[in-house]
Amino acid sequence: MPIITSTRTIGICGIGQIGLALGLACWRSGYRVWMYGRDAQKLAKARGDLAQLDRWMAAEFPQESPRYGEIAYTPDLGPVDREADLVVEGIAEDMAAKVSLWKALAAAGARGAIFCSSTSGLSISEMGKLSGFPAQVVGTHFWNPPHLMPLVEVIAGAGTVDETVQTATQFCRSIGKHPVRVNIDAPGFIGNRMLHALWREAIDIVDRGIASAEDVDAVARMTFGLRLPVMGPLENMDLVGLDLIHKIHEYLLADLAANPGPGKLLSELVEKGRLGMKTGAGFYDWRRRQPAELIEARDRQIARELKRLRSTKKQT
Repeated sequence: MPIITSTRTIGICGIGQIGLALGLACWRSGYRVWMYGRDAQKLAKARGDLAQLDRWMAAEFPQESPRYGEIAYTPDLGPVDREADLVVEGIAEDMAAKVSLWKALAAAGARGAIFCSSTSGLSISEMGKLSGFPAQVVGTHFWNPPHLMPLVEVIAGAGTVDETVQTATQFCRSIGKHPVRVNIDAPGFIGNRMLHALWREAIDIVDRGIASAEDVDAVARMTFGLRLPVMGPLENMDLVGLDLIHKIHEYLLADLAANPGPGKLLSELVEKGRLGMKTGAGFYDWRRRQPAELIEARDRQIARELKRLRSTKKQT
């Protein structure tokens, strides 16, 4: 069947953080948007949350001129199935749930609509095969918070055709994102492979008593974290000198965490129900901290960095 390559109507399935922010980005970019959520009460709340997020963006980026399209909210998949040219799912990170959604959009699939999964690491090849629409399923991993984070990883599964990848890539650009191509459908794609390697080592450092959680986070924020906005890890290695990197790896890598599954400390915290902010405790006691203030500080820092990046682009 021919793939739809001209996208006018976007279906957003899921009204959590990912879906809400993507709906906002599409709406502000001139698209006709259907926001789908199963719970009518949560859907009503999403309408207000999206409007609030729009006001925040307008205040933070007053120089932008959104080209507002149309946006509608529905607890019924029917409008998405009948009208969407491209559907983005932002539902639970569960293969069965995502496949079930694509199967429920049989009419859209038959029309040649493109199915974009926001999974952060599930196999796009398997998802496409199980859905029955392998040519039309593509990974579009939007980083959280997606209303601010500019990068999107675009992943082709084994059955994904080039038209699908190209259309998904163009869609990402059209809502102001920077798409990068993941050449192999490997677990975790690019970003999460690097991020979880860092997290594994951070957990191991705390577990071995090398340093406290507070000091591990301080090192990350106040050393390589300051360089990363302008210098990626491979650029940094070239700057340092690959001969020196090679010498360090000869003695250091053997001592780094290499556990093939969750580390002991992480497993212990989960078993105790210390799951992080949502339960009030994880590595930190969040009853003594202000999660909302941290999230606000994160978003403002990302916004500042975005403004710097955009200013740099204009000068070059």
